Amino acid sequence: MRYYPICLDLKGRPVLVVGGGVIAEGKILQLVEAAAQVHVVSLSITENLTQLVRSSVITFRQGEFKDDDLTDKVLVICATNQPAVNEFVAHAAANRRMLCNVVDQPALCNFITPSLVMRGDLQISISSSGKSPTVAQRVKREISELIGPEYEILLEIAAELRAQVRTIIPTFEGRRDFLRSFADSEALDLIRQGRESDARALAQQQLREYLLASATDNHAA
Repeated sequence: MRYYPICLDLKGRPVLVVGGGVIAEGKILQLVEAAAQVHVVSLSITENLTQLVRSSVITFRQGEFKDDDLTDKVLVICATNQPAVNEFVAHAAANRRMLCNVVDQPALCNFITPSLVMRGDLQISISSSGKSPTVAQRVKREISELIGPEYEILLEIAAELRAQVRTIIPTFEGRRDFLRSFADSEALDLIRQGRESDARALAQQQLREYLLASATDNHAA
């Protein structure tokens, strides 16, 4: 395994993006969605990014990258079409022992970003370890067809159920087994049929049956 998979919590954390073109825009939008504090340095930016600057969603310094741009940042993403700039950013980040990604140049990166299939809070990451983004994109298309929007609803119900059982099922093993039984139930099929309310009712029915069975076992013991 070349790369160690990890999910970063960037909420409220300052990150730097070097570059303001279309590719940089895509990276910036993902960082904004992750609630990071996004700082951009570039000679120019897209119109969409200009709107984000005007609405104070991101900050922007027009000009060439300087080493000081990395000060107090937790990571940097470089998305320019200038190899010399990309190398300069990567070396400056390495000197500070920072997380650094240079788009389409894995040799300059100490982390890479995967392709994502997103269904609400469900995120499925696909990576080729930088060897073939086109293969990763094909896998992404296939997974997108397999995992539909019904999984977003299933996750919401499961999350609500998890919060509920945290206080009424005392052991980790018990909570794990119960939540696994719900995930493997017919709830997903009900959601696919447009019967979300029935899926929620099934969750509560399973919980009642589980608690009843646990109470019976405890009484017998």
